[in-house]
Amino acid sequence: MSLVVALAKSKEAVIGGDRRSITFLGSCPELEQDLYSGLIKDDDALLARAKEAGATLQVADGRDKVWRRGDILVGEVTEITPQLDRRRRIYVTPGAHLQVEISGNEVRVKDRGVAGCIIYGNRFTQQIAVSIVVQASGRVDEALVREIFQKAGEQTASVSREYVILRSERRLSDPQKALEEALDGDCQENGWRLCAPL
Repeated sequence: MSLVVALAKSKEAVIGGDRRSITFLGSCPELEQDLYSGLIKDDDALLARAKEAGATLQVADGRDKVWRRGDILVGEVTEITPQLDRRRRIYVTPGAHLQVEISGNEVRVKDRGVAGCIIYGNRFTQQIAVSIVVQASGRVDEALVREIFQKAGEQTASVSREYVILRSERRLSDPQKALEEALDGDCQENGWRLCAPL
């Protein structure tokens, strides 16, 4: 599980994502539990704990989890196992956001709105992000999103210390419709089926 933070405000949109990809080669639920609950703080501890558990894993920090699709900012977290292929994706632009869940080739809209701060991640990284937002009295901006990624990278090996932040101030005449068109384009390109009408 990764960390993606998206912010939709009336005049700007910001999205950030870490770059870590962790692949477990075989099942090791104890190690996954320790990693995603914040017990493993850095890469050395992660490798030591994996060796102790007899687990094999691959860790890489080159995966882009946020990108631009025209005027729209997009972020995605994935959970892929031999039994499961699930993605949560968010589309944001100034004035609107659209959240979807993709399971196999089926897409379901989970939420939509005009403004807000949306956090995707494991329980521990979500707690870090929420505590920073609460300390800022809910005043979220690009600097606060950067702070979330810096703190998360220092406190858990489940995310990379590298992160990508994208920003847009381009206001569209119908932001929600633009997000729906971006989702529709992704469905066509990836062979996904929208299970409920937009």
